[in-house]
Amino acid sequence: MAKDGFKVLDSDLHLIEPWDLYLRYMDPKWGDRVPRAVQPGEDWSYHRGMRAEFTDAGGAPVRKGPAGSAVTAKHLGVWERGARVHPYYEEANRRRFDAPSTLTAMDVEGIDAAVLFRTRPLHTDESQEPEYAVELCRAWNTWCADYCKQDQKRLKFAALITLHDVDMAVDEARRAVKELGAVAVCMNPEPMHGRLLHDPYYEPYWAELERLGVTATFHPTPYPNQEHVSNRFLGHANKTLMARAFSNPVELMMAAAEMCSGGVLMRHPALRVAFLEGNCTWLPWLLYKLDELAEKFGEDVEIRLDQRPSDYFLRQCFLSVDVDEEGVGDVIRRVGDGCLVFSTDYPHTDGAYPYATEKMFKTLEGLPASSKRNVLWDNCARLYGLA
Repeated sequence: MAKDGFKVLDSDLHLIEPWDLYLRYMDPKWGDRVPRAVQPGEDWSYHRGMRAEFTDAGGAPVRKGPAGSAVTAKHLGVWERGARVHPYYEEANRRRFDAPSTLTAMDVEGIDAAVLFRTRPLHTDESQEPEYAVELCRAWNTWCADYCKQDQKRLKFAALITLHDVDMAVDEARRAVKELGAVAVCMNPEPMHGRLLHDPYYEPYWAELERLGVTATFHPTPYPNQEHVSNRFLGHANKTLMARAFSNPVELMMAAAEMCSGGVLMRHPALRVAFLEGNCTWLPWLLYKLDELAEKFGEDVEIRLDQRPSDYFLRQCFLSVDVDEEGVGDVIRRVGDGCLVFSTDYPHTDGAYPYATEKMFKTLEGLPASSKRNVLWDNCARLYGLA
């Protein structure tokens, strides 16, 4: 397809899950706990706030926010914005965001291929027992693999993995890659039951991802029912402005520190890692700070590193660029262009469809063609093993 002479690979394109996904794909042994939503009517519109809010058979929300409150589109602060962008999605809404509508949107944007991520599947948290949490992920993974069958050359996907139980995580990652064809696994970056990502408990999981040759991606979600930076703003005025500013970047920065300064990437040098939907302009500062602290205190830590944290990041990690992120040129000047990947974030209400690639090309103005090729295709192809 090539846009303006450049192939384009979207590292983080989203799906809108159907109301009956879990009813069709989750093991019926869970009975009334199988999530379901109200079947949409003719006037349904994802971008008017009328989205699938999953509950159990009794109407209790399955995705709970902090203090047990349900997390809805209203809580996420997207109703008003959704109404403004709705006209751009009329065809996708009419088709209920099926696979052909996603391919059409990719054609509009000039995207050759994309890796698909979750939008409304249930965020698994510490309130759920491991088996149930894993079953939620398994259902979504199987559904998404079927979704990609519409065009498996252009549609790839990142399988959902929860870290409740390391053995179950290993098993589902293996199934997703070997049986379903996933090119990545997607995890939430916040701690699970007090364990950070570099906890020795997770070593079998990182070793299995490295053995499978599959990419580990981290993609935050706002207001989860566990430790998370966005939760401090709930109940306060203008929470949307503040929570959205800090939520994804800060959670990703902490995850990057755990993977680099915590020794995971030192122990698994072939593991590829991506930090998605959280901007890129914080990267130079984070790498400087991690290196500074490693130099000052690296002799007195429990896990001795054999390189600087920044060396591990630049060797194994990737970071997505927002389409209108003006500071990308500065990031490239400071750390190079080998770790940045392109993302439209379609069809989120704060995305730029149908002008995302157009804005990205404007953001990349003044950069050499080699940098544009890296950001738009080459880096992402390396990240997901599609080169």
